[in-house]
Amino acid sequence: MLLSYHLDATHLVVELGEVVDLDNEAAIEREIVRLLPCCGPRAIIVDLHTPLLTPRALGLLLRVRGQAEERGVSMAVVAGYDKAREVLSAAGLHRVLRVAPTLPGAELRNRGCRPEREASRNGKSGDRRSAPPAAGAAQRPLGPHADTSRPRFPGER
Repeated sequence: MLLSYHLDATHLVVELGEVVDLDNEAAIEREIVRLLPCCGPRAIIVDLHTPLLTPRALGLLLRVRGQAEERGVSMAVVAGYDKAREVLSAAGLHRVLRVAPTLPGAELRNRGCRPEREASRNGKSGDRRSAPPAAGAAQRPLGPHADTSRPRFPGER
């Protein structure tokens, strides 16, 4: 039912191309858990090929992550669609599920690397590799919970 392949000796990729709902949730979870390696690759990457993430999909990803951790397997998620990343971020699962927009990014996340900020990928100002902001420019607060007090609207960063 799910397409899976080995990215390299340590990463197993499972592609999830359908919307998770009541009818297919249990079957998808069983299939992913069956693919979890007991020996061999030590990391799994779930590649989401759909922009629509239902609450059932979020629950499934969390349960699979828990079962992977019990087996000593790390897990990352590729969310190539902006809407999927926004849903994961709004649900507070972006860090927990090690979400990345690309497969190479998810591979790095599984290795423990921090995600590259969107601004640095687009070459916009404000990232660590750009020039410092001009004097008098508003600086964003730093820290893991700095953005929690600002209102959050889908599609706006």
